Amino acid sequence: MPKPRRSRAVRPPARAAALPRHGGLAVPWITGWFDGRPYFGVNFPLRRIQAITHRLCQFCRQPLGRRIGLVVRPADSAVGYVDEPGMHPECLDYAVAVCPMLNGAMDRYRPGPPSAVAGLLASTPARAGKHAEAYEAWYITPSGYEIAYGPDGTVLGISLDVPVLMKKPVRAAARPRLPEEDAALLRAVLDLESTDRHE
Repeated sequence: MPKPRRSRAVRPPARAAALPRHGGLAVPWITGWFDGRPYFGVNFPLRRIQAITHRLCQFCRQPLGRRIGLVVRPADSAVGYVDEPGMHPECLDYAVAVCPMLNGAMDRYRPGPPSAVAGLLASTPARAGKHAEAYEAWYITPSGYEIAYGPDGTVLGISLDVPVLMKKPVRAAARPRLPEEDAALLRAVLDLESTDRHE
């Protein structure tokens, strides 16, 4: 497992100077707050929609520029859109440097926010507690920026069926680990214990 990076030594981009700080980190504009603290990885639903429809960076809230970074999972590619808003390349670089899910320091998604918070914020219950997926950074231009809508007109996210300037791996998927008792049983069944003793 990769060694966790020292996130606090990384400076946020200059365009993020006005963002609030928590634990030494710049708190993305889209991040949900509850009871005076941010819930990193949990987004305000209204801000998510605003960022997508008005082409705002989910991190710093400023208008997106000539290159737009998207954080994409295989599940996003399968459905044809990413549900999170885009970012400036430098904002995306900062997010990758400090976010433990993106930089590989965490191998599982958090269980989820407390129930009091979950009702107010846009969470991802389908991912809660599961192993981390692979992530890539995709870069598109404003001319390739298309909003994906559901049949009822709901904003789903940003379409991925567009020309892509570049794709860059961010992190590999976490490999599930067997509980120790299951691993011991598997070693016994495969006779790995005796093999280890004779080496």
